[in-house]
Amino acid sequence: MEVPMDDWVEVGVFAPDGQSQESGRPLYLQKRRLRSGKQAITLPVPGRPARAGIDPRHLFVDLEMEDNTKAVKLGGRGPFP
Repeated sequence: MEVPMDDWVEVGVFAPDGQSQESGRPLYLQKRRLRSGKQAITLPVPGRPARAGIDPRHLFVDLEMEDNTKAVKLGGRGPFP
């Protein structure tokens, strides 16, 4: 059963860890208000992003923790090729 959402949740964007495309240091890690339904969030970051996600430190109870972050696909906009 899904519950309607209207909460402040951490949003994170992470640099590569140097060895792979896994999460390294945070480029952005702040709480944002998220509501139910599809949303798009655009965040300027000070470096090349590798992964981004919602609740990356698993502070909320979650049955599928491995889907909280995803690899970033660079789309040609911004300074990164």
